[in-house]
Amino acid sequence: MPPARLDATPARRVLAGIAWHLRTGGAWRALPARFPAWRTVYGWFRRWIDKGLFESLMPALVRRQRRCCDRRPTPRLAIIDTQSVKCVGVRGSRGYDGAKKLVGRKRVALVDAEGHILAVAVVPANVQDRDTLSSALDDGKKQWPSLRLAILDGGFTAERCREWCNIHGMRHHVVEKEPDQKGFVVLGRRWVVERTFGWGGLLRECARRLDVATDRLPCVASLMAASALNNPD
Repeated sequence: MPPARLDATPARRVLAGIAWHLRTGGAWRALPARFPAWRTVYGWFRRWIDKGLFESLMPALVRRQRRCCDRRPTPRLAIIDTQSVKCVGVRGSRGYDGAKKLVGRKRVALVDAEGHILAVAVVPANVQDRDTLSSALDDGKKQWPSLRLAILDGGFTAERCREWCNIHGMRHHVVEKEPDQKGFVVLGRRWVVERTFGWGGLLRECARRLDVATDRLPCVASLMAASALNNPD
């Protein structure tokens, strides 16, 4: 927390400024006047990220959210998917996703049955889905040894994906579209992770560095979880 001085900036106002930035995707310098000075908000944001504050908060908040949903605190079902997003004038790592026809980055998320983020990472968009599991989700999966079943889409049919699931003690189940399917059809459990990507409110990637882009997502997930707990309706 900020120093305990009489003129110290309240942590709640700093968090409100961070939430505004993450929700809108605007520049730090564009922070509205109702928030603390942008340098103050950005400074505490980087300090908390460097300390791993949001990464440590995310599992605790997920467990509390699951209790609120009348579920056991440790999940057994994992849903994994990726989302390719455009980069907004950044000079950091990025790539071209031939399937989505865009230049940017790819977010890899592991969520539970309610859509709560259990692990998340960011890689260049040119990385194939089947190559993202071991490089992106290994560390996050270790925090949830209770997971027993992984649901994935057709991009994760490779044998290396099955081996990754087996190594982490999960069964590998792929949900694919029917060969004659036309138009939009809701696929079993796949809509949960798509909804989670929509909750984030981050349509484009504006972080220059790949590590910062990765650290932003646990921050978003933590703020979303805290907001849901404070406003259950």
